[in-house]
Amino acid sequence: MWTTMLVWTVAVVLLPSPRTVHASGVFELRLKSFINEYGKDNTGKCCSGMTSKTSNECIGTCQTRFRICLKQYQAKIDTTTPCTYGDEVTPVLGGNVVNLSPDVSTPRGFTNPIRFFFNFSWPGTFSLIIEAYHDANNATHSSEKVLISRLTTQRWVDVGTDWLEDVHTSAHARMVYEYRVICSTNYYGKGCENICTAHDDIFGHYTCSSTGKKVCLSGWKGEYCNTR
Repeated sequence: MWTTMLVWTVAVVLLPSPRTVHASGVFELRLKSFINEYGKDNTGKCCSGMTSKTSNECIGTCQTRFRICLKQYQAKIDTTTPCTYGDEVTPVLGGNVVNLSPDVSTPRGFTNPIRFFFNFSWPGTFSLIIEAYHDANNATHSSEKVLISRLTTQRWVDVGTDWLEDVHTSAHARMVYEYRVICSTNYYGKGCENICTAHDDIFGHYTCSSTGKKVCLSGWKGEYCNTR
């Protein structure tokens, strides 16, 4: 009996534990503002479907939500193919004017900036699609949403903490947004491809440089800085 229990215990201990996948970096996109002054969709029709008989202006407002799609660089962006780096659909964030300043409260469950984590060496280039929709019912089916504007762009961004701001203007709307790519904790390098975790213990005595190389603490040397 004891032999059986011992074998079972050893077997359990030796079972492989689930591997945790850690992201090497993150692409962050922050929506700042969206202005659709006249409440019109991409075709020039009123989002509300109603027009004033006297002024010919739209009655009512659009209910604006966004879809963000991040994918690998494409010379000609295809809006119908999968978003290889990720996609995100926001709740309705406002009407004809959407102000996403830090001091403005946002709907529950929405986080700005929107984050797309990756676990590969960041290539620098990417394709970005941002679509604004009128969605009066917070619909989940695309057939129930009406396109207000669509941005498709190819960009290059180096890894760094600085934000890059951009402005997109369409026939009836103007959007301001910014983006950046930063490495996760303990990841370094131009593409967040180098891993380095600082130690001052039995595993070594070093800090990490901006490129992820080990820098021995004073008085230590060797590959892992564990030799006096």
